[in-house]
Amino acid sequence: MMEDETMTPTAGECSTLLYTKDVTVKYDYMHEALHPTSLSFDAGTVTALIGPSGCGKSTYLRCLNLMNREIPRCVVEGEIHYHDHDVNTPDENLFELRKSIGMVFQQPTPFRKSIRENILFAPKRHGRIKNRAEADELVETSLRQAALWDEVKDKLNQSGFGLSGGQQQRLCIARTLAMKPDVVLFDEPCSALDPISTYSIEETIRSIASTGICCIIVTHNMEQATRVSDRTAFFYVGNMVETGTTKQIFSAPNDQRLADYLSGRFG
Repeated sequence: MMEDETMTPTAGECSTLLYTKDVTVKYDYMHEALHPTSLSFDAGTVTALIGPSGCGKSTYLRCLNLMNREIPRCVVEGEIHYHDHDVNTPDENLFELRKSIGMVFQQPTPFRKSIRENILFAPKRHGRIKNRAEADELVETSLRQAALWDEVKDKLNQSGFGLSGGQQQRLCIARTLAMKPDVVLFDEPCSALDPISTYSIEETIRSIASTGICCIIVTHNMEQATRVSDRTAFFYVGNMVETGTTKQIFSAPNDQRLADYLSGRFG
């Protein structure tokens, strides 16, 4: 396994928001779906997780906000440090953690509510909205961040289900951003979208990262990884095989398995 030079941040490296140390995932306490994985993620960057289907990249992604705890007989071992605090403990408050580490899923999942209420649902629940002016500002800001405001500003009270697939996915991104996270996880967010919508989502992810948010994206699309990410990690058969800058990974891979994958010898 190629070691990442930023794998174990030292104290004072404030740009590193999240890192894992020897994280493993086991099902039924026996089958190890993800072997020890150590990676770090910085503010204002996009990291792509690539590899064949079933190689562990989505399993790893779901570790970062402890979603694997929702799976029966799934055990996550190792350290998951968020702001230098190991969150992989039984007493970690998942409700609080997921306010700061948001997630956007493969299929758009708008609520059965208006566009406006999709954005305000979680902030209201967490008591972050004090008045109508604050609500209006948050709706506009979140939709602008997701590059959706100009398309929906005149129909905020209409159902989110009236939007196109790409617009629904950007609404889900806006809904996530409304909680002001500093990490956003994307699990193949463009796999169900057409090329034009895919381009819009990619531009949105780059724009979000430019504000200082750390973005981590699972993708099967090699071209997407090169377009959107600063760093890339390659997973294969449950192992994180190699990680580095996206330019290095795609132009000069060190591991033959990665070279074979990029050349299309397996997929």
